[in-house]
Amino acid sequence: MDIKGLQYFIAAAEKLNFTSAARECHITQTAMSLHISKMEDNLGFQLFNRGKRGVELTGAGNHFYHQALSIVRLYETAVHNGLEIAAGAEGILRVLVLSSAEGFVFKKQLRTFRERHPKVNLSVLVRDSSQMVSSLKNGDIDIAIGPPEDMECEPDISVIPLREDPAIAVCSERHPFAALEKVTAEHLKNERVIVYEPKDLPNTINAMRNDWMQLGLLPGEVLYGNNLEEIILMAELGQGIGILPGYVGGRIRPGTDNGPVCIELSGIDGVPISRTALCYLKENRNPAVKNLLEIFTSKEL
Repeated sequence: MDIKGLQYFIAAAEKLNFTSAARECHITQTAMSLHISKMEDNLGFQLFNRGKRGVELTGAGNHFYHQALSIVRLYETAVHNGLEIAAGAEGILRVLVLSSAEGFVFKKQLRTFRERHPKVNLSVLVRDSSQMVSSLKNGDIDIAIGPPEDMECEPDISVIPLREDPAIAVCSERHPFAALEKVTAEHLKNERVIVYEPKDLPNTINAMRNDWMQLGLLPGEVLYGNNLEEIILMAELGQGIGILPGYVGGRIRPGTDNGPVCIELSGIDGVPISRTALCYLKENRNPAVKNLLEIFTSKEL
């Protein structure tokens, strides 16, 4: 006895006519009669009373009908949900970002994913950079959005470049630099700057330092912030000049009381560039990853 067999029985129980039930199931009346008889033999009790006026369910048959109906409906729901999950239309998708700034920068893509796949639980996690590589490899997350330099060295991780942003300077409204249109290498020589130094991402750190040296950006003192939000706050409190990716500027709104000010940054021969990429484990079998990749790589957004 299988699901198809239960469906034949349900049709017969609802039609109370083997010929009509057979027609609905696209089999012959003889095949339907034989199937019901075989079911009764296997079950050990009679499903139908057969008479000159037709057939009717026995008490046991009526009980079995309702149970069979529940089983078939549960099976159909399970198949439907399985197909939805296999297509990435249901399930969970875990995305790691290093600060809420990345989440805001890519909110259009993330919102589009939610609109197209409302049954997928999209979980955006703000985590320390030290967890990026390990979280991907351990399967704790599906996608990481952040600097690509260290991810590109991992053979089992795919890296999709998303954007490159020139760095900007951020300072308090009370700082002398707040009146400048551009902060140059010369300005920073005797200044304390605050930068983000990713933890456990040595290639990213080396790329940042090399970039700064080549552009002649050699500040008097360097402080480190744990995340972009912390750097903005430190700069706003007058602890130094924050150096941040350009996309952060769109999230900063100068306040009435020493609020942060964004200023263009320029080295001797260019501007430091911050790279952002989408990274995922090549062996990741979550179909929702593919659906999010299609949105991020679409030229429509």
